[in-house]
Amino acid sequence: MNSTDPTTWGIGDVARRTGVTERTLRYYEELGLLAPARDGGGRRRYSGGDLDRLYRIRLLRELGTPVADVDPEAVDLQYLTRRHLAELDDRMGKLARVRERVRAVEDRLLQGARPNDDALLDLLSGLATDEPAVTRRTTLLVYRDIAAAHSYLVDVLGLAPGSIEYDGDTAVHGEIHAGDGVVWLHREAPEHRMVSPLTTGTVTASLAILVDDVDAHHARVAATGAAVDYEPTDMPYGVREYSVRDPEGHLWSFQTPLAEPVAS
Repeated sequence: MNSTDPTTWGIGDVARRTGVTERTLRYYEELGLLAPARDGGGRRRYSGGDLDRLYRIRLLRELGTPVADVDPEAVDLQYLTRRHLAELDDRMGKLARVRERVRAVEDRLLQGARPNDDALLDLLSGLATDEPAVTRRTTLLVYRDIAAAHSYLVDVLGLAPGSIEYDGDTAVHGEIHAGDGVVWLHREAPEHRMVSPLTTGTVTASLAILVDDVDAHHARVAATGAAVDYEPTDMPYGVREYSVRDPEGHLWSFQTPLAEPVAS
Protein backbone atom coordinates (compact mmCIF):
# COMPACT_ATOMS: atom_id res chain seq x y z
CA MET A 1 0.00 0.00 0.00
CA ASN A 2 1.08 3.57 -0.62
CA SER A 3 -1.02 4.83 2.25
CA THR A 4 -1.87 3.83 5.78
CA ASP A 5 -5.56 4.13 4.88
CA PRO A 6 -6.69 0.48 4.36
CA THR A 7 -9.85 1.48 2.49
CA THR A 8 -8.22 3.16 -0.51
CA TRP A 9 -5.45 2.33 -2.95
CA GLY A 10 -3.00 4.45 -4.91
CA ILE A 11 -2.80 4.27 -8.68
CA GLY A 12 0.42 2.25 -8.49
CA ASP A 13 -1.24 -0.28 -6.16
CA VAL A 14 -4.22 -0.68 -8.49
CA ALA A 15 -1.98 -1.06 -11.54
CA ARG A 16 0.15 -3.74 -9.88
CA ARG A 17 -2.79 -5.71 -8.49
CA THR A 18 -4.96 -5.61 -11.64
CA GLY A 19 -2.48 -5.47 -14.51
CA VAL A 20 -4.22 -2.32 -15.81
CA THR A 21 -1.55 0.24 -16.65
CA GLU A 22 -1.48 3.63 -14.97
CA ARG A 23 -1.81 5.19 -18.44
CA THR A 24 -5.05 3.25 -19.00
CA LEU A 25 -6.41 4.25 -15.59
CA ARG A 26 -5.77 7.90 -16.39
CA TYR A 27 -7.40 7.43 -19.81
CA TYR A 28 -10.56 6.11 -18.13
CA GLU A 29 -10.61 9.27 -16.03
CA GLU A 30 -10.32 11.42 -19.15
CA LEU A 31 -13.36 9.63 -20.56
CA GLY A 32 -15.29 10.21 -17.33
CA LEU A 33 -15.54 6.50 -16.56
CA LEU A 34 -13.53 6.73 -13.33
CA ALA A 35 -13.26 9.57 -10.83
CA PRO A 36 -11.03 8.54 -7.89
CA ALA A 37 -10.75 10.92 -4.96
CA ARG A 38 -7.51 12.83 -4.28
CA ASP A 39 -5.61 12.97 -1.03
CA GLY A 40 -4.07 16.12 0.48
CA GLY A 41 -1.10 15.81 -1.87
CA GLY A 42 -3.29 15.55 -4.96
CA ARG A 43 -2.62 11.82 -5.40
CA ARG A 44 -5.37 9.53 -6.67
CA ARG A 45 -7.01 7.27 -4.08
CA TYR A 46 -9.18 4.42 -5.37
CA SER A 47 -12.01 3.22 -3.15
CA GLY A 48 -13.93 -0.03 -3.29
CA GLY A 49 -16.53 1.74 -5.39
CA ASP A 50 -13.85 2.76 -7.90
CA LEU A 51 -12.66 -0.84 -8.09
CA ASP A 52 -16.25 -1.96 -8.71
CA ARG A 53 -16.49 0.49 -11.64
CA LEU A 54 -13.07 -0.56 -12.95
CA TYR A 55 -14.15 -4.23 -12.97
CA ARG A 56 -17.29 -3.33 -14.91
CA ILE A 57 -15.30 -1.25 -17.40
CA ARG A 58 -12.67 -3.93 -17.98
CA LEU A 59 -15.17 -6.75 -18.31
CA LEU A 60 -17.35 -4.80 -20.73
CA ARG A 61 -14.25 -4.14 -22.84
CA GLU A 62 -13.24 -7.82 -22.69
CA LEU A 63 -16.74 -8.79 -23.81
CA GLY A 64 -16.30 -6.65 -26.91
CA THR A 65 -17.99 -3.37 -25.93
CA PRO A 66 -16.38 -0.40 -27.78
CA VAL A 67 -14.86 2.03 -25.32
CA ALA A 68 -17.20 4.79 -26.50
CA ASP A 69 -20.19 2.62 -25.49
CA VAL A 70 -18.93 1.52 -22.08
CA ASP A 71 -21.33 2.57 -19.31
CA PRO A 72 -20.46 0.95 -15.98
CA GLU A 73 -23.70 2.19 -14.44
CA ALA A 74 -25.94 0.64 -17.10
CA VAL A 75 -25.33 -2.99 -16.16
CA ASP A 76 -25.88 -4.95 -12.97
CA LEU A 77 -22.74 -6.33 -11.30
CA GLN A 78 -24.32 -9.75 -10.85
CA TYR A 79 -25.17 -9.85 -14.55
CA LEU A 80 -21.56 -9.03 -15.41
CA THR A 81 -20.12 -11.66 -13.08
CA ARG A 82 -22.47 -14.20 -14.66
CA ARG A 83 -21.20 -13.18 -18.10
CA HIS A 84 -17.63 -13.40 -16.83
CA LEU A 85 -18.20 -16.90 -15.49
CA ALA A 86 -19.80 -18.00 -18.76
CA GLU A 87 -16.79 -16.66 -20.67
CA LEU A 88 -14.38 -18.48 -18.35
CA ASP A 89 -16.40 -21.70 -18.53
CA ASP A 90 -16.24 -21.54 -22.32
CA ARG A 91 -12.46 -21.10 -22.24
CA MET A 92 -12.06 -23.92 -19.73
CA GLY A 93 -14.25 -26.20 -21.84
CA LYS A 94 -12.11 -25.55 -24.90
CA LEU A 95 -8.93 -26.21 -22.88
CA ALA A 96 -10.42 -29.42 -21.50
CA ARG A 97 -11.17 -30.65 -25.01
CA VAL A 98 -7.62 -29.85 -26.13
CA ARG A 99 -6.22 -31.62 -23.06
CA GLU A 100 -8.25 -34.73 -23.83
CA ARG A 101 -6.88 -34.84 -27.39
CA VAL A 102 -3.31 -34.56 -26.08
CA ARG A 103 -3.97 -37.27 -23.47
CA ALA A 104 -5.37 -39.61 -26.13
CA VAL A 105 -2.25 -39.18 -28.28
CA GLU A 106 -0.02 -39.76 -25.25
CA ASP A 107 -1.90 -43.02 -24.53
CA ARG A 108 -1.22 -44.23 -28.07
CA LEU A 109 2.46 -43.33 -27.78
CA LEU A 110 2.74 -45.18 -24.46
CA GLN A 111 1.30 -48.23 -26.20
CA GLY A 112 3.93 -47.97 -28.93
CA ALA A 113 1.43 -46.82 -31.57
CA ARG A 114 1.85 -43.83 -33.85
CA PRO A 115 -0.99 -41.28 -33.65
CA ASN A 116 -3.06 -41.13 -36.82
CA ASP A 117 -3.21 -38.07 -39.05
CA ASP A 118 -6.57 -36.90 -37.69
CA ALA A 119 -5.19 -36.93 -34.15
CA LEU A 120 -2.18 -34.87 -35.23
CA LEU A 121 -4.45 -32.38 -36.99
CA ASP A 122 -6.50 -32.09 -33.79
CA LEU A 123 -3.33 -31.41 -31.80
CA LEU A 124 -2.27 -28.71 -34.25
CA SER A 125 -5.67 -27.05 -33.98
CA GLY A 126 -5.13 -26.60 -30.25
CA LEU A 127 -1.85 -24.72 -30.63
CA ALA A 128 -1.47 -20.97 -30.93
CA THR A 129 -0.64 -19.66 -34.38
CA ASP A 130 2.88 -18.44 -35.10
CA GLU A 131 1.41 -15.43 -36.87
CA PRO A 132 1.44 -12.26 -34.74
CA ALA A 133 -2.07 -11.26 -33.76
CA VAL A 134 -3.32 -7.81 -34.71
CA THR A 135 -4.88 -6.44 -31.54
CA ARG A 136 -5.43 -2.75 -32.12
CA ARG A 137 -5.41 -0.10 -34.84
CA THR A 138 -3.69 3.24 -34.25
CA THR A 139 -3.81 6.05 -36.82
CA LEU A 140 -1.14 8.76 -36.80
CA LEU A 141 -1.55 12.30 -38.15
CA VAL A 142 1.10 15.03 -38.10
CA TYR A 143 0.35 18.52 -36.76
CA ARG A 144 2.36 21.67 -36.18
CA ASP A 145 0.16 22.68 -33.24
CA ILE A 146 -0.94 19.52 -31.45
CA ALA A 147 -2.82 21.30 -28.65
CA ALA A 148 -4.88 23.38 -31.10
CA ALA A 149 -5.58 20.32 -33.25
CA HIS A 150 -6.69 18.35 -30.19
CA SER A 151 -9.14 21.09 -29.20
CA TYR A 152 -10.57 21.33 -32.72
CA LEU A 153 -11.04 17.58 -33.14
CA VAL A 154 -12.83 17.35 -29.81
CA ASP A 155 -14.81 20.60 -29.78
CA VAL A 156 -15.75 20.81 -33.47
CA LEU A 157 -15.68 17.27 -34.84
CA GLY A 158 -16.97 15.72 -31.62
CA LEU A 159 -14.27 13.10 -31.16
CA ALA A 160 -13.47 11.82 -27.68
CA PRO A 161 -10.53 13.46 -25.90
CA GLY A 162 -7.42 11.51 -24.99
CA SER A 163 -4.21 12.60 -23.32
CA ILE A 164 -1.83 15.40 -24.30
CA GLU A 165 1.86 15.24 -23.38
CA TYR A 166 3.95 18.38 -23.07
CA ASP A 167 7.63 19.25 -23.21
CA GLY A 168 7.57 22.47 -21.25
CA ASP A 169 4.79 24.56 -22.79
CA THR A 170 4.82 22.69 -26.11
CA ALA A 171 2.49 19.78 -26.80
CA VAL A 172 4.56 16.95 -28.31
CA HIS A 173 1.97 14.16 -28.44
CA GLY A 174 -1.81 13.98 -28.32
CA GLU A 175 -4.51 11.35 -28.59
CA ILE A 176 -8.16 11.41 -29.57
CA HIS A 177 -10.62 8.54 -29.86
CA ALA A 178 -13.11 7.73 -32.60
CA GLY A 179 -15.30 4.84 -31.47
CA ASP A 180 -12.94 1.97 -30.69
CA GLY A 181 -10.06 3.52 -32.68
CA VAL A 182 -7.35 5.87 -31.45
CA VAL A 183 -5.64 8.65 -33.42
CA TRP A 184 -2.22 9.88 -32.37
CA LEU A 185 -1.40 13.52 -33.04
CA HIS A 186 2.32 13.53 -33.84
CA ARG A 187 4.73 16.44 -33.93
CA GLU A 188 6.37 17.43 -37.18
CA ALA A 189 9.53 15.36 -37.61
CA PRO A 190 11.32 16.38 -40.84
CA GLU A 191 14.07 13.85 -40.07
CA HIS A 192 11.46 11.15 -40.75
CA ARG A 193 9.78 13.13 -43.56
CA MET A 194 6.74 13.61 -41.32
CA VAL A 195 5.21 17.05 -41.78
CA SER A 196 1.83 18.73 -41.58
CA PRO A 197 -0.21 19.50 -44.72
CA LEU A 198 0.52 23.13 -43.82
CA THR A 199 4.14 22.44 -44.79
CA THR A 200 3.57 20.46 -47.99
CA GLY A 201 0.33 22.06 -49.18
CA THR A 202 -0.97 18.55 -49.91
CA VAL A 203 -2.80 15.78 -48.05
CA THR A 204 -1.34 12.29 -48.22
CA ALA A 205 -3.79 10.58 -45.85
CA SER A 206 -7.37 10.99 -44.70
CA LEU A 207 -9.68 9.33 -42.19
CA ALA A 208 -13.20 7.97 -42.65
CA ILE A 209 -15.30 7.63 -39.52
CA LEU A 210 -18.72 5.99 -39.17
CA VAL A 211 -21.37 7.95 -37.26
CA ASP A 212 -24.98 7.10 -36.45
CA ASP A 213 -26.47 10.08 -38.33
CA VAL A 214 -24.19 11.75 -40.85
CA ASP A 215 -26.66 14.56 -41.62
CA ALA A 216 -26.97 15.53 -37.96
CA HIS A 217 -23.19 15.36 -37.54
CA HIS A 218 -22.73 17.57 -40.59
CA ALA A 219 -25.25 20.12 -39.30
CA ARG A 220 -23.40 20.45 -35.98
CA VAL A 221 -19.96 20.74 -37.62
CA ALA A 222 -21.09 23.15 -40.35
CA ALA A 223 -22.69 25.41 -37.74
CA THR A 224 -19.21 26.08 -36.30
CA GLY A 225 -17.99 27.47 -39.63
CA ALA A 226 -15.75 24.48 -40.31
CA ALA A 227 -14.24 24.06 -43.77
CA VAL A 228 -16.67 21.52 -45.23
CA ASP A 229 -15.43 20.13 -48.57
CA TYR A 230 -18.81 18.71 -49.60
CA GLU A 231 -22.16 18.18 -47.94
CA PRO A 232 -23.70 14.76 -47.17
CA THR A 233 -23.93 12.78 -50.40
CA ASP A 234 -25.03 9.22 -51.18
CA MET A 235 -21.94 7.47 -52.53
CA PRO A 236 -21.79 4.49 -54.92
CA TYR A 237 -19.66 2.59 -52.39
CA GLY A 238 -22.59 2.26 -49.99
CA VAL A 239 -22.36 5.18 -47.59
CA ARG A 240 -23.79 8.66 -47.17
CA GLU A 241 -20.78 10.86 -46.58
CA TYR A 242 -19.46 14.39 -46.17
CA SER A 243 -15.91 15.64 -45.73
CA VAL A 244 -14.38 18.45 -43.71
CA ARG A 245 -10.84 19.77 -43.35
CA ASP A 246 -9.26 20.55 -40.01
CA PRO A 247 -7.25 23.78 -39.58
CA GLU A 248 -4.03 22.15 -40.78
CA GLY A 249 -5.64 20.65 -43.88
CA HIS A 250 -6.19 17.01 -42.94
CA LEU A 251 -9.30 15.62 -44.64
CA TRP A 252 -11.88 13.91 -42.43
CA SER A 253 -14.82 12.02 -43.92
CA PHE A 254 -17.87 11.10 -41.84
CA GLN A 255 -20.15 8.34 -43.09
CA THR A 256 -23.35 6.44 -42.38
CA PRO A 257 -23.98 3.17 -44.27
CA LEU A 258 -26.82 3.25 -46.76
CA ALA A 259 -29.59 0.69 -46.52
CA GLU A 260 -29.24 0.09 -50.26
CA PRO A 261 -26.12 0.97 -52.30
CA VAL A 262 -26.50 3.74 -54.86
CA ALA A 263 -26.78 2.38 -58.40
CA SER A 264 -23.74 3.22 -60.49
